[in-house]
Amino acid sequence: MTEYNTAPEKRGGGLSGRAIGGIVIALLVVVFIAINRDQVELSLLFFTLNTSLWVALTIAAVGGLLAGFLIGRKRYKR
Repeated sequence: MTEYNTAPEKRGGGLSGRAIGGIVIALLVVVFIAINRDQVELSLLFFTLNTSLWVALTIAAVGGLLAGFLIGRKRYKR
């Protein structure tokens, strides 16, 4: 006699390794930005700006996040 398991398969409800890695990297970026608060001269193409380093790092991090989202979005779209 064969037994059939009618209960649905239980999938892991926790965070995936990818999510944990992303959280760790995000925390490291936030800590890195928080400890770099010196004034710097920022040059981009035709203009120069005197600002806090944390502002420049935040802009770079947000730009990288946006670029990664836009590039990776096509792969997961179905």
